[in-house]
Amino acid sequence: MKFVLACLACFACFALKLLQADVAVDAAESFIAREGQPQAEIIIDENPTRMQRVAAHEFRMQIEKISGARLPIVTAPSGQRVKIFIGTSEHNPITADGLKNGAYRITTGSDWMALIGDDSEFTPGEPFAKNNGDIPRAQAEWEKIIGAPYGMPARGLYKNRLRLPGDIGKPDGAITQPKETLDIWGLDERGSFNAVCGYLRKLGARWYLPGELGEVLPTMATIPLSQIDETVQPDFPLRQFNFRFSTAGPETSMWVMRLGLRNDERLQIAHGISTMTNHQAVFDAHPDWFAIYGGKTDFKPGDSKCQVCYSNEELFDETVRWARALLDTYNFETVSIMPPDGYTAICQCEKCKGKDSPERNERGLLSDHVWDFVNRVAKEIAKSHPKAKVLNCAYGVYTLPPLNIDKLEPNVQVCIVGGRRPINKSGAKGQGESSPEALRAAWLKKTDNPLLNFENYPFTDRGWYLPSFAAGSIADSIHATKGISAGEDIWLSVSRDFGNKDIGLNHFLVYFTARMYWGGRDAHVDAMMREYCTLFYGPAEYEMLAFFAYCEANWIEMDQNKAKADEALTLFDKAKKQVDSASVYGKRLALIDDYLKGLRMKTQQLGQKRGPVPKVRLVGDAYDIVIDGKLDDEYWQNCPAAATGRFRELQTGRTPTFETSFKAGWQGGNLYFAIRCDEHPGEKPVSSSTHDDDQAIWHGDAIEIHLATETHSYYQIAISPTGHIVDLDRAASKGQSLSWDSKAEVGTHIADDHWTVEIRLPVTADENDPLNQVIGRHPTQSLPWHINLCRQRIRDDGLELSALSPTGTTGFHVPMKFAHFYDGRSHQFDSNSDATDFAIGFSRATQQRKAVAFLELSEMEKISDLQKSVALEQAALLDKANAESIIDRMPIASVKKAAQMQHLLATGKASEVIAQFADEDLKSWPFWKRGDGFYLRGRAYYILKEGTKAEADLTQALPWTSERRSRESLLLTLALNRETNMADDDGALEGFMGIVAGRERIGGAGEYAALQGIARIQSRRGQYAEALNTLNRADPDRLQGTWRVNILRSIEEVRSAQRDSMKNREID
Repeated sequence: MKFVLACLACFACFALKLLQADVAVDAAESFIAREGQPQAEIIIDENPTRMQRVAAHEFRMQIEKISGARLPIVTAPSGQRVKIFIGTSEHNPITADGLKNGAYRITTGSDWMALIGDDSEFTPGEPFAKNNGDIPRAQAEWEKIIGAPYGMPARGLYKNRLRLPGDIGKPDGAITQPKETLDIWGLDERGSFNAVCGYLRKLGARWYLPGELGEVLPTMATIPLSQIDETVQPDFPLRQFNFRFSTAGPETSMWVMRLGLRNDERLQIAHGISTMTNHQAVFDAHPDWFAIYGGKTDFKPGDSKCQVCYSNEELFDETVRWARALLDTYNFETVSIMPPDGYTAICQCEKCKGKDSPERNERGLLSDHVWDFVNRVAKEIAKSHPKAKVLNCAYGVYTLPPLNIDKLEPNVQVCIVGGRRPINKSGAKGQGESSPEALRAAWLKKTDNPLLNFENYPFTDRGWYLPSFAAGSIADSIHATKGISAGEDIWLSVSRDFGNKDIGLNHFLVYFTARMYWGGRDAHVDAMMREYCTLFYGPAEYEMLAFFAYCEANWIEMDQNKAKADEALTLFDKAKKQVDSASVYGKRLALIDDYLKGLRMKTQQLGQKRGPVPKVRLVGDAYDIVIDGKLDDEYWQNCPAAATGRFRELQTGRTPTFETSFKAGWQGGNLYFAIRCDEHPGEKPVSSSTHDDDQAIWHGDAIEIHLATETHSYYQIAISPTGHIVDLDRAASKGQSLSWDSKAEVGTHIADDHWTVEIRLPVTADENDPLNQVIGRHPTQSLPWHINLCRQRIRDDGLELSALSPTGTTGFHVPMKFAHFYDGRSHQFDSNSDATDFAIGFSRATQQRKAVAFLELSEMEKISDLQKSVALEQAALLDKANAESIIDRMPIASVKKAAQMQHLLATGKASEVIAQFADEDLKSWPFWKRGDGFYLRGRAYYILKEGTKAEADLTQALPWTSERRSRESLLLTLALNRETNMADDDGALEGFMGIVAGRERIGGAGEYAALQGIARIQSRRGQYAEALNTLNRADPDRLQGTWRVNILRSIEEVRSAQRDSMKNREID
């Protein structure tokens, strides 16, 4: 293997020398530079275009770096030097005729060279905003033109402008004013600049990433003027990335230009309908244009994803008028009639009924409906603007071609979102008709126009960390579109710090994509890769070739397969050892090293098995669920037990004061949850949000759903009692997480003693749109999801957090504590028996029932006051001798007071409880401890025979007590107090029955005592047969130990009473 890599590297060096030899053929008489001295002059027009000046500056700067010779820039030949004509001028013997879309020509004579292409300057159409603050003015002018409040296109057009120093590319001796600048546009044509870079590449220049660190230049003191005559055409007119020059900055913008990319302002691509309609004034004037979902109009101020009704004919007419206004006012050749982002469901109005296609693949669900609308608009536009085109993207639920249209109108431009998909996290790029190859073939049957392609490359600012260095896949997929595509628009994470943040991956993706846009079928990515590793990594070339080859073959599995992730990191570490970290090669490797931090963190996680966590298993398909929050659908009523569960208190794992239960289901591509939150009777939940994405939601009650799919980790959806949603992509960088939209359908219902949430979450395997819907595949045993369901109950008198899988911390966000979630047979997942946290430790200590275990738990680092208090509370119960000193260490006052009461009762000092706590305002205690306070004081009153006071406290404890055994003890004490202290057999019977009612199996001490109590009352009432039946529920034949003796004694007492009764009747 090493021999092969060495041969490849040698070949790369040889190839580079051949490139340099191309410009040194013949023993040339003419030179551009000789022995470090200038032999040529750069000639530009007297009135040069912006890009002609930039091209001249680039040529002079790079030639000086290569040779040391600084060439003059002039507007007319001096007759004494070799002439380098850059761009069109009266002296240039070559014209730019026929050179479009960045094409260029390099031609030489005996003493001259022409580097030329189209350098047309972009002039923005009016009105346009000069800056962000100018948008209202421009929008107002646009509204005057169209006579309606429809959106102005390209509101951020100004971001494509870049301000450079004023002396850039000026002829030598030209005066530059102190504050003079040269403002260029990223939309200027750059044909001559491309020619300059094409010639420099012949010399051996390469620009692998922004800035000097990314630049590779040869050293050539002498540069001969070789004979060249070539015209270079790009493979695609549109070579567009989402680089906005003013945002990206000079270094990144120059890099983009050197790579030969090209954006086109005449082409409007994404979400034109949103641009037109997403405005409050449009909604106010035309609410019927907007889609209806669940009986509500889909409009939210500030939301760019408000959907419309494509059956509305007035909307259709105004869309045509809007498109015509765009074509008349601006430089557009193509206008977008694409729906707003996040369109997943058809409008539910009467006119739209039956216009979807549920029988098709999910990616064709709305194809007929959407493309019919687009096609009709195009037909109208052709009547007034025969040269214009109407664009729509094949995207989401309208990705597949329509079945109701044999051939699209000739002026429809199809842009496939994900028409290549070179980097696809879920592995398969799509199956059957959804694969990129099938999509391209199917759409070519519907149109005679070349296709366009739109790709979302991995968004590193949204959490992408995998080493997806897939140059081969990029190249193969681009080659597959040559001849059938007019180009593409690619988005990835671009911000002001692009040149620093995650550049280790991003430069690779952009460079190999951009270079494959040129060279036709002769563009060989293998040669490019070998050259890249040789030039860019020097002594580490072999190791980096091996690293990149391994990553391309295996990156998809590295978020699940620790061995493969570790191997990639090992290969990279070998490369690092070959270079000095302070060298230019070491600094380049450091950029990839920095990017690989995410993979290193992942391998650490993969090395840690989850501790004991719950599992939720889907069984069968859900059906006929209506999202209204009522949870009365048949599926919920008969939901399999494996798909249900209850929440536990977050920090300790105990039963919370207010219980929460859930049910789960899956139908088609939708995940459903039904959640019931118990409440204090008569008390409404607190809802603090006023609209969706209102982060005030966390100031009130909320349910949270955390989803880590097999593809993405992780999503967070919060729901308020009134149905407001805040959905976040937790993998995204700070400030980006809220831009994700789950597209969830939610219904809530508030009752007297509970509130409920019902939610449908659409799930897609399509990764083309990371900003909408949950991305993942149906969870299975081999590829499970991991989830947590959480609840926050917040009041002035306390906060209670609970979850399906308690985290053992004060917060919900602990992904390693997420529960297993899958569909399939019952399965026991491996777990790490050594994993621990407070909740796990509390459970283990409870099983041990030893004070020392709880004392050790109370000394854990970084535990909360609540955790410390409850651990010490349990220790005090188990260690009566040291209880007082243990209680003194409790940091929470209410827990300390409850522990004091418990200890006094355990030591037979009920009167002391009353002496100390008779006047305690228990209603001021946190609601989650209030039940214990009332119960313990009530029990003291019961012991002291103060029945009325005991009744009051014990009754008040009931609503604040939910843990089963605690509630049994409470009901038992309440019943005994009524029976013995208040002579209230009816009330006592109610209390006893509350313990055993509905129980099929009897097994707890409280349940046995309740049966005895019921039997006593029945016996006193002469209901002996009923009393015996009650006691026989305990199944005394199977009982052992004390309770067997007690139950048999009670049975004998009933029989004895029955015999006495019969004797008394005989005497009477």
